[in-house]
Amino acid sequence: MVASSSGAARDAGGPGPTAPGGGVPEGTLSITADVDISDVIEPTDISIYRALAGGVTTIQCLHGSANAIGGRSEVLKLRWGATADELRFPDAPQGIKFALGENPKQSNWNNSDSRFPGSRPGVEAVFERGFDRAADYADQWRSYYTAVAGGEDPVPPRRDLRLEVLSQILAGTVKVHSHSYRADEILMLLRVAERHGFRVQTLQHVLEGYKIAAEIAEHGAGPSTFADWWGYKIEAYDAIPQNAALLDEAGAVSTINSDSDELMRHLYHEASKSIKYAGLDPVAALRLCTLNGAIQLGLGDRTGSIETGKDADLVLLSGDPMSVYSKVLLTLVDGEVEFERMDLFALEDAVVGPRDYPIEAHPVPDLPTGEGAGAGMVAIVGGTVHPIDAPPIEQGTVLIQDGRILAVGTGIAVPEGAVVHDAFGKHVWPGMIALNTPVGLFEIGSVAGTNDMREGGGNQPDLSVASSIHPDSAHITVTRTNGITRSQSAPRSRGPLRGQSAVIDLDGQTWEELVTVERDMLHLGFPRQRYNEKAPKEEPEAIADLRELFAEAREWHALDAAAREFGGRGPGLDHHLRALAPYALGEKRIALHADGAQTILAAMKFAKDEGLDAVLYGCTDGWKIAPRIAEEGFTVVVGPVLSLPGSEFEPYDARYANAAVLARAGVPVAIQSRDDENSRNLPFHAGFASAFGLPRTEAYRAVTLGAAEVLGLESELGSLTPGKRADVIVTNGDLLDGTTAVEAIWIDGQGVDTGNRQTELYERYRERLHRVQGK
Repeated sequence: MVASSSGAARDAGGPGPTAPGGGVPEGTLSITADVDISDVIEPTDISIYRALAGGVTTIQCLHGSANAIGGRSEVLKLRWGATADELRFPDAPQGIKFALGENPKQSNWNNSDSRFPGSRPGVEAVFERGFDRAADYADQWRSYYTAVAGGEDPVPPRRDLRLEVLSQILAGTVKVHSHSYRADEILMLLRVAERHGFRVQTLQHVLEGYKIAAEIAEHGAGPSTFADWWGYKIEAYDAIPQNAALLDEAGAVSTINSDSDELMRHLYHEASKSIKYAGLDPVAALRLCTLNGAIQLGLGDRTGSIETGKDADLVLLSGDPMSVYSKVLLTLVDGEVEFERMDLFALEDAVVGPRDYPIEAHPVPDLPTGEGAGAGMVAIVGGTVHPIDAPPIEQGTVLIQDGRILAVGTGIAVPEGAVVHDAFGKHVWPGMIALNTPVGLFEIGSVAGTNDMREGGGNQPDLSVASSIHPDSAHITVTRTNGITRSQSAPRSRGPLRGQSAVIDLDGQTWEELVTVERDMLHLGFPRQRYNEKAPKEEPEAIADLRELFAEAREWHALDAAAREFGGRGPGLDHHLRALAPYALGEKRIALHADGAQTILAAMKFAKDEGLDAVLYGCTDGWKIAPRIAEEGFTVVVGPVLSLPGSEFEPYDARYANAAVLARAGVPVAIQSRDDENSRNLPFHAGFASAFGLPRTEAYRAVTLGAAEVLGLESELGSLTPGKRADVIVTNGDLLDGTTAVEAIWIDGQGVDTGNRQTELYERYRERLHRVQGK
């Protein structure tokens, strides 16, 4: 694959150009064109190896986005164990990083230093002033060389390294790659470039590019966008996952970029999302991360496709590159093997077996007959039905009545008068359940006023998120579109005791209409532990403080119960202890968040000692101690699956294989995404877990019935079982695959819209594209 913009574009660093201290922007000035990223290539950066493991062979390393005009970029051919000079792509066109919007105008810097520009008009002024000066600088040198050629001996102009690079942009020998978000500023840059006689080579991120797709295509810029990132700051709020497809439809050479060391490892699968959300042709989707990237870098005649005479940059996969279930087996660069997959967890030789279905089929009850007997019923007929707790049913029927599943099976005679939904050729599943999400509590990452996940002040066990759920949040419908019908919306405060989550359905006009369980779990972020042989052997103070608090809650409950039963003075009102008591007594379930191995071990000991009903959340290092977790009898909510290993010494696929290793040890697993903006990617996380060893039936279960069991709602949700709530979805393919679209949704038996704010924006601006281009 060719990454038009690699993780190196991040201000925090990425593969290749990271200085030892990290960071790639020179943010002190608004123009730093004299800076060159090639000076700080770090060939031993582990991200290079991990990128190769994901099938990436070529990357563009970009300067950060702190300046309107940043430093020059470098294109690398990835080789593990090479020197910095050996990584450089020979004769690749020279690029430079520009930036628009919040970053160069320092919107979220939180410092007192003022530096021009501080506004979008100021950013435009930087370009206009800079290029006018560069044109004058170039004229001075032309006059100088003309005079020299005529036999004169003039004094040369003063050399200016920044203006020299800007004049090379005007001459077309240095290509502009611009960080961008909003449509207005993108259009501004295109017009500035046209006024000064050069072309913008690529637009990086370009999240509102779809709004001006025709103009981008006409200018000839290549948009390189995220597949589905959105909402992390205000200028990303209008981002849509159909962006790449609409730009492709406009005729722009489009790509998917990463801006992330982790995301760069699965660009094939990121590209597949354009099939899911916009129906993009699979070959066109594949080009988003291969040939189109090479074209954007001016290297389309050398790499990006398998053609005679091109560089032998090749990837062998286990299946369709657009399928989440396919993984990279072999990566070659210039014909040399740079990555070969090893099954370090022995999951392929010793296959993790799925559990047996508890029943062969659900019995079909006697159904009413006669005229109008099916009034008020919904019948989903003809599809492959996946009950989860029973084997799949070909050409099955799901019958819904009064918000509940009435019958599931094959050959069911649908009562007359039922509303029939034809699912022939489709797949029918229970709605997915997203655990530990911010859905309804969070809107835009950089806007504090839209964030109600976090509270200060230490332990807050009495906090309940339920009444703070915003029913009109765009995240609710965006999440629902992907087939998620219930969310455990949870607090993420800093104190160990974060507060209590709520289980909500994703269809309602008030928080009371959304809430399924108002206070379902208390979330405890267990104090992080690290092994240190020199550390004192006594229990850490943070854990001792928790033990004391739990003991106080039990004591408070005992005194309060005695006062209620026998009269007399009670212990006095204490909101913290009153809320904590049922959890400290083991009467209600605790979500015990722990990631590192030492922290998990300490958390399990704490829960056992205190007699708690606890489920482990996170456990990203669970693979290191899976037998111990199984021995202690804990259920684990694994995730995020799509995350980087904890250190450079861990296998590249440690987090991907984590769920499978735990399941093989006998640990019951559910899966979470733990992604503030993209809870909708839950099936993607589960699909990756399956690709790396978790049996597919177990992966389905991990986001449906297994999640319901974690919540204690397995009698109500998680499977297509008669009597349960009718949360049902219909898809055009496998539940977890990146190309699969959800075509119909029912929540509590009511059909709900599969669209959302993003689909509305897509339809509106697709109509504009057709109007502007005369289609």
